[in-house]
Amino acid sequence: MKLRHFALVAAAALGAAACDAPLDVNPRQSLPQEEALRTVEEIRAGANAMYDALQDCDGAYCRNLLVFPDLYADNLRFTGTYSSDREVANRDIRSANTALPEIWGEAYRAINRANNILEAVPNVAALDEDEGATLSGEAHFVRALGYFNLVKFFGGVPLVTQPVWTVSPGVNVARSTEAEIWAFIESELTTAISQLPRSNAAGRATSWAAKALLARAHLYQREWAQAYARANDVIENGPFALVEDYAAVFDNEQTEEAIFEVPFSVTDANSLAFWFYTRPLGGRWGFAPTTAGPNSLAAAFEAEDERRPVAVSRQGSRFYGNKYTDVASGTDDVPVLRLAEMYLIRSEAAARMGQLPQAIADINVVRERAGVAPLDASGMTQEEVLLANLAERRRELFYEGHRFFDLRRFMDIPSVSAYMSALGLTGFRLLFPIPQRELDANSALVQNPGY
Repeated sequence: MKLRHFALVAAAALGAAACDAPLDVNPRQSLPQEEALRTVEEIRAGANAMYDALQDCDGAYCRNLLVFPDLYADNLRFTGTYSSDREVANRDIRSANTALPEIWGEAYRAINRANNILEAVPNVAALDEDEGATLSGEAHFVRALGYFNLVKFFGGVPLVTQPVWTVSPGVNVARSTEAEIWAFIESELTTAISQLPRSNAAGRATSWAAKALLARAHLYQREWAQAYARANDVIENGPFALVEDYAAVFDNEQTEEAIFEVPFSVTDANSLAFWFYTRPLGGRWGFAPTTAGPNSLAAAFEAEDERRPVAVSRQGSRFYGNKYTDVASGTDDVPVLRLAEMYLIRSEAAARMGQLPQAIADINVVRERAGVAPLDASGMTQEEVLLANLAERRRELFYEGHRFFDLRRFMDIPSVSAYMSALGLTGFRLLFPIPQRELDANSALVQNPGY
């Protein structure tokens, strides 16, 4: 991996400790390794920096993680000027694409900061035992989330579990297999569940967030019984409820539906509304919902569906996405895990295991909130129920980073496989290329076949 993409914890997190006195004329911008993360305050600052890596606007939850899966599939079309975005929209991504190193780099930045926290916590004697367990649990969760995002885009990636403080040839690491990365994610989340509290400050991980991410990880690996059990636990035992108004899930912060959100503020803003909104509305309009043809996002909704104007709004002759709305200051919090997805995970897992009434019942919970009529399960085949789940995921989770990965997971259904083939998303294009800059920097890396 290219370690200059790692922002070292000592430099990124410890600004408060870098200046020894108010009148210090030689303030330090970083601390030596042996001096960093040695106090409770520094550990807390390091944890803040770990979460900060999730807010990046090029590689994390400020833009690309949410937009690219929809742009690569069929929910969004390219209306901007960036060649990196155009390649994604055209489903012809080159290894030299300038956006890919940001997705890769921000994930490893969060992972590296988590690695530093996990190494440092046991060495700070003044740290309260409960707080230490919570901070370690948060680091395990963030590390799992980083590897989850990497493996779904790139497949097997280098597995790094020790802090990186210096750049040297010895830190070059070969790719682990996808199975090894998934096993590590499951182990991390199991540990996080045991260490995290059931509630935490806004924007911080909880045991419920770890359970929800583990449900998603099991789903991606086709571990249906485990996915069902984890999602069911969150639904039945967690303190969450669907918000009555769908748009309010995104207009408001940390709602009762939110399991884990990445918070943004005026001083730490995201750019999602800016990229979705048209220019007269103050945006750049780099992406627009697909509206032409029977397979467009616009055509996916029934007329009375309250989610449609959130997915497809109109300004003059142009259509735009309206899920993220704060174009002026970019303070929209971004939901990473929310209760509606848990219903759809439980539904898909139930359908895969032949429990069709349960699968339809969970879909109908989501549909009821959206103001559309329930589906009638009588006479539906397993394949039809699965396709109903896939369609509902599209209507519920648009612009949240799921669509391409959902289609890829459903390719065992012939009609979905044919649809993906028509989109040109088969073979090597089911994974993104390893960034060329990383290949150039790490002689142990090999490219995904086909690129």
